[in-house]
Amino acid sequence: MAIVLGALLAVALGPAAPLPAQTRVSKEAPPVRASGSVAHAALVARLDSLAVAFLAEAPAVGLTIGVVRGQDTLALRGYGFADRERRRPAAVGTVYRVGSITKQFTAAAILQLVDQGSLALDDPLTRFLPHYPQWRAVTIRQLLNHTSGVHSYTSVPTWAARMGDELPPDTVLGFVARDTFDFAPGTSFRYNNSGYVLLGLVLERVTGRPYGELLAERFFAPLGMRSATYCPTATTDTAYATGYDKLGQAVANARPISMSSPYAAGALCMSVPDFLAWQTALGAGRVLRPATYAAMTTPGTLADGKPMRYAFGLAPDTLAGRTMIQHGGDIPGGSAQQLWFPQDSLRVVVFTNTLGSTPDRLARNLARAVLGRPPVAPPRVPTAVPLAPERRALLLGTYDLRLPDGGTLTMTLTAASTGDGVIAQAAGQAAIPLIHAGSDTFGAAFDPTLRLTVVVEDGRAVRLVLRQGGGTLEGARRP
Repeated sequence: MAIVLGALLAVALGPAAPLPAQTRVSKEAPPVRASGSVAHAALVARLDSLAVAFLAEAPAVGLTIGVVRGQDTLALRGYGFADRERRRPAAVGTVYRVGSITKQFTAAAILQLVDQGSLALDDPLTRFLPHYPQWRAVTIRQLLNHTSGVHSYTSVPTWAARMGDELPPDTVLGFVARDTFDFAPGTSFRYNNSGYVLLGLVLERVTGRPYGELLAERFFAPLGMRSATYCPTATTDTAYATGYDKLGQAVANARPISMSSPYAAGALCMSVPDFLAWQTALGAGRVLRPATYAAMTTPGTLADGKPMRYAFGLAPDTLAGRTMIQHGGDIPGGSAQQLWFPQDSLRVVVFTNTLGSTPDRLARNLARAVLGRPPVAPPRVPTAVPLAPERRALLLGTYDLRLPDGGTLTMTLTAASTGDGVIAQAAGQAAIPLIHAGSDTFGAAFDPTLRLTVVVEDGRAVRLVLRQGGGTLEGARRP
């Protein structure tokens, strides 16, 4: 379940006490298979060093990593704490909320029904859910690859105010049921949690089984994924990690969320070893027919023929010149990332119990280490560069940033009351003192990943680009 950048920005501005860096390693981590090679031992040590450094830099309360190349398990262990208040260490078997990694399980279940002839990718949604006639133009394919144009409920403030309530899927969809399409179905891409909630309802309608039970019967039990389950909203089971949310460079207990809302878009929990078992089975043809798996991992095209970068619950990509299939997940109480390099038989999984800790950076650096590439350094808060008064005056103003869901985040830049500083304030959020990094670009002390760049053309500021945590928003300056 993806949290939009604007929401992450709002979370980052909340108050919280600083979290001391923790580097405790689970004692139950099994020994890594030795090869007798000095290079192999050095690689294993490097992977461990990257995880330890990430824990402190992110920061993250706890995490578990898995790195497997072929039959060789290079790393499988926990770091930090599954529960920092009780000093319970994160372990190999710790169970995490995996957020939108759920989507590949939903997609695979739909594609199994395609293999069985129970539905077709180009079937209209209303063949299965006739009570949503407003979405009659939407197909199963478009729900899978986020081209439906249906508005995402996770971007709606009325849903955010009630995400702690137990809400059935039809009620969740009710937050956007009267909204117009973000675009005509099939003509554009916009990541969309509503689409996967609808796919969950399709699964239940076709199979007659509740979503969680269906996945347990089709995937978890047959593949021996003993920890995998539809997440409980609350539990006393110590196998589960306690959830936290990153607030700038501090961490607080996660905001309450009922797991009824993420549903088929992001409600699964599991351990790293169980996800590795899933990765293996999916890639080996034990879940889908080869041609269907190829469709699941191959981006399609839009109605005008433009290529996409998203397939069905998975996103093909490249890293260090190698083909990669990836998908992350963010949800209150957890952030996760998984990478699969088919050409290299390399799998990398990072699960954390800290929303906003950007495990994608660690996962990519773990992969780069195995592939013999240098790591990418973590982002740093920039050193202040003087900003001339006349240049500052040119950059100030109000900018309307386009959100992924089609909405707008209004950002206003004003002069600080003293010195040459600039203050940024998004609508409905607290003011942020900015640090000028040079070239009309600013950072902020609360988040080293944040960069605001004002684009100047013909002597006037025309638009603002906001980069934060791997996401990008941009929009024009108001006249």
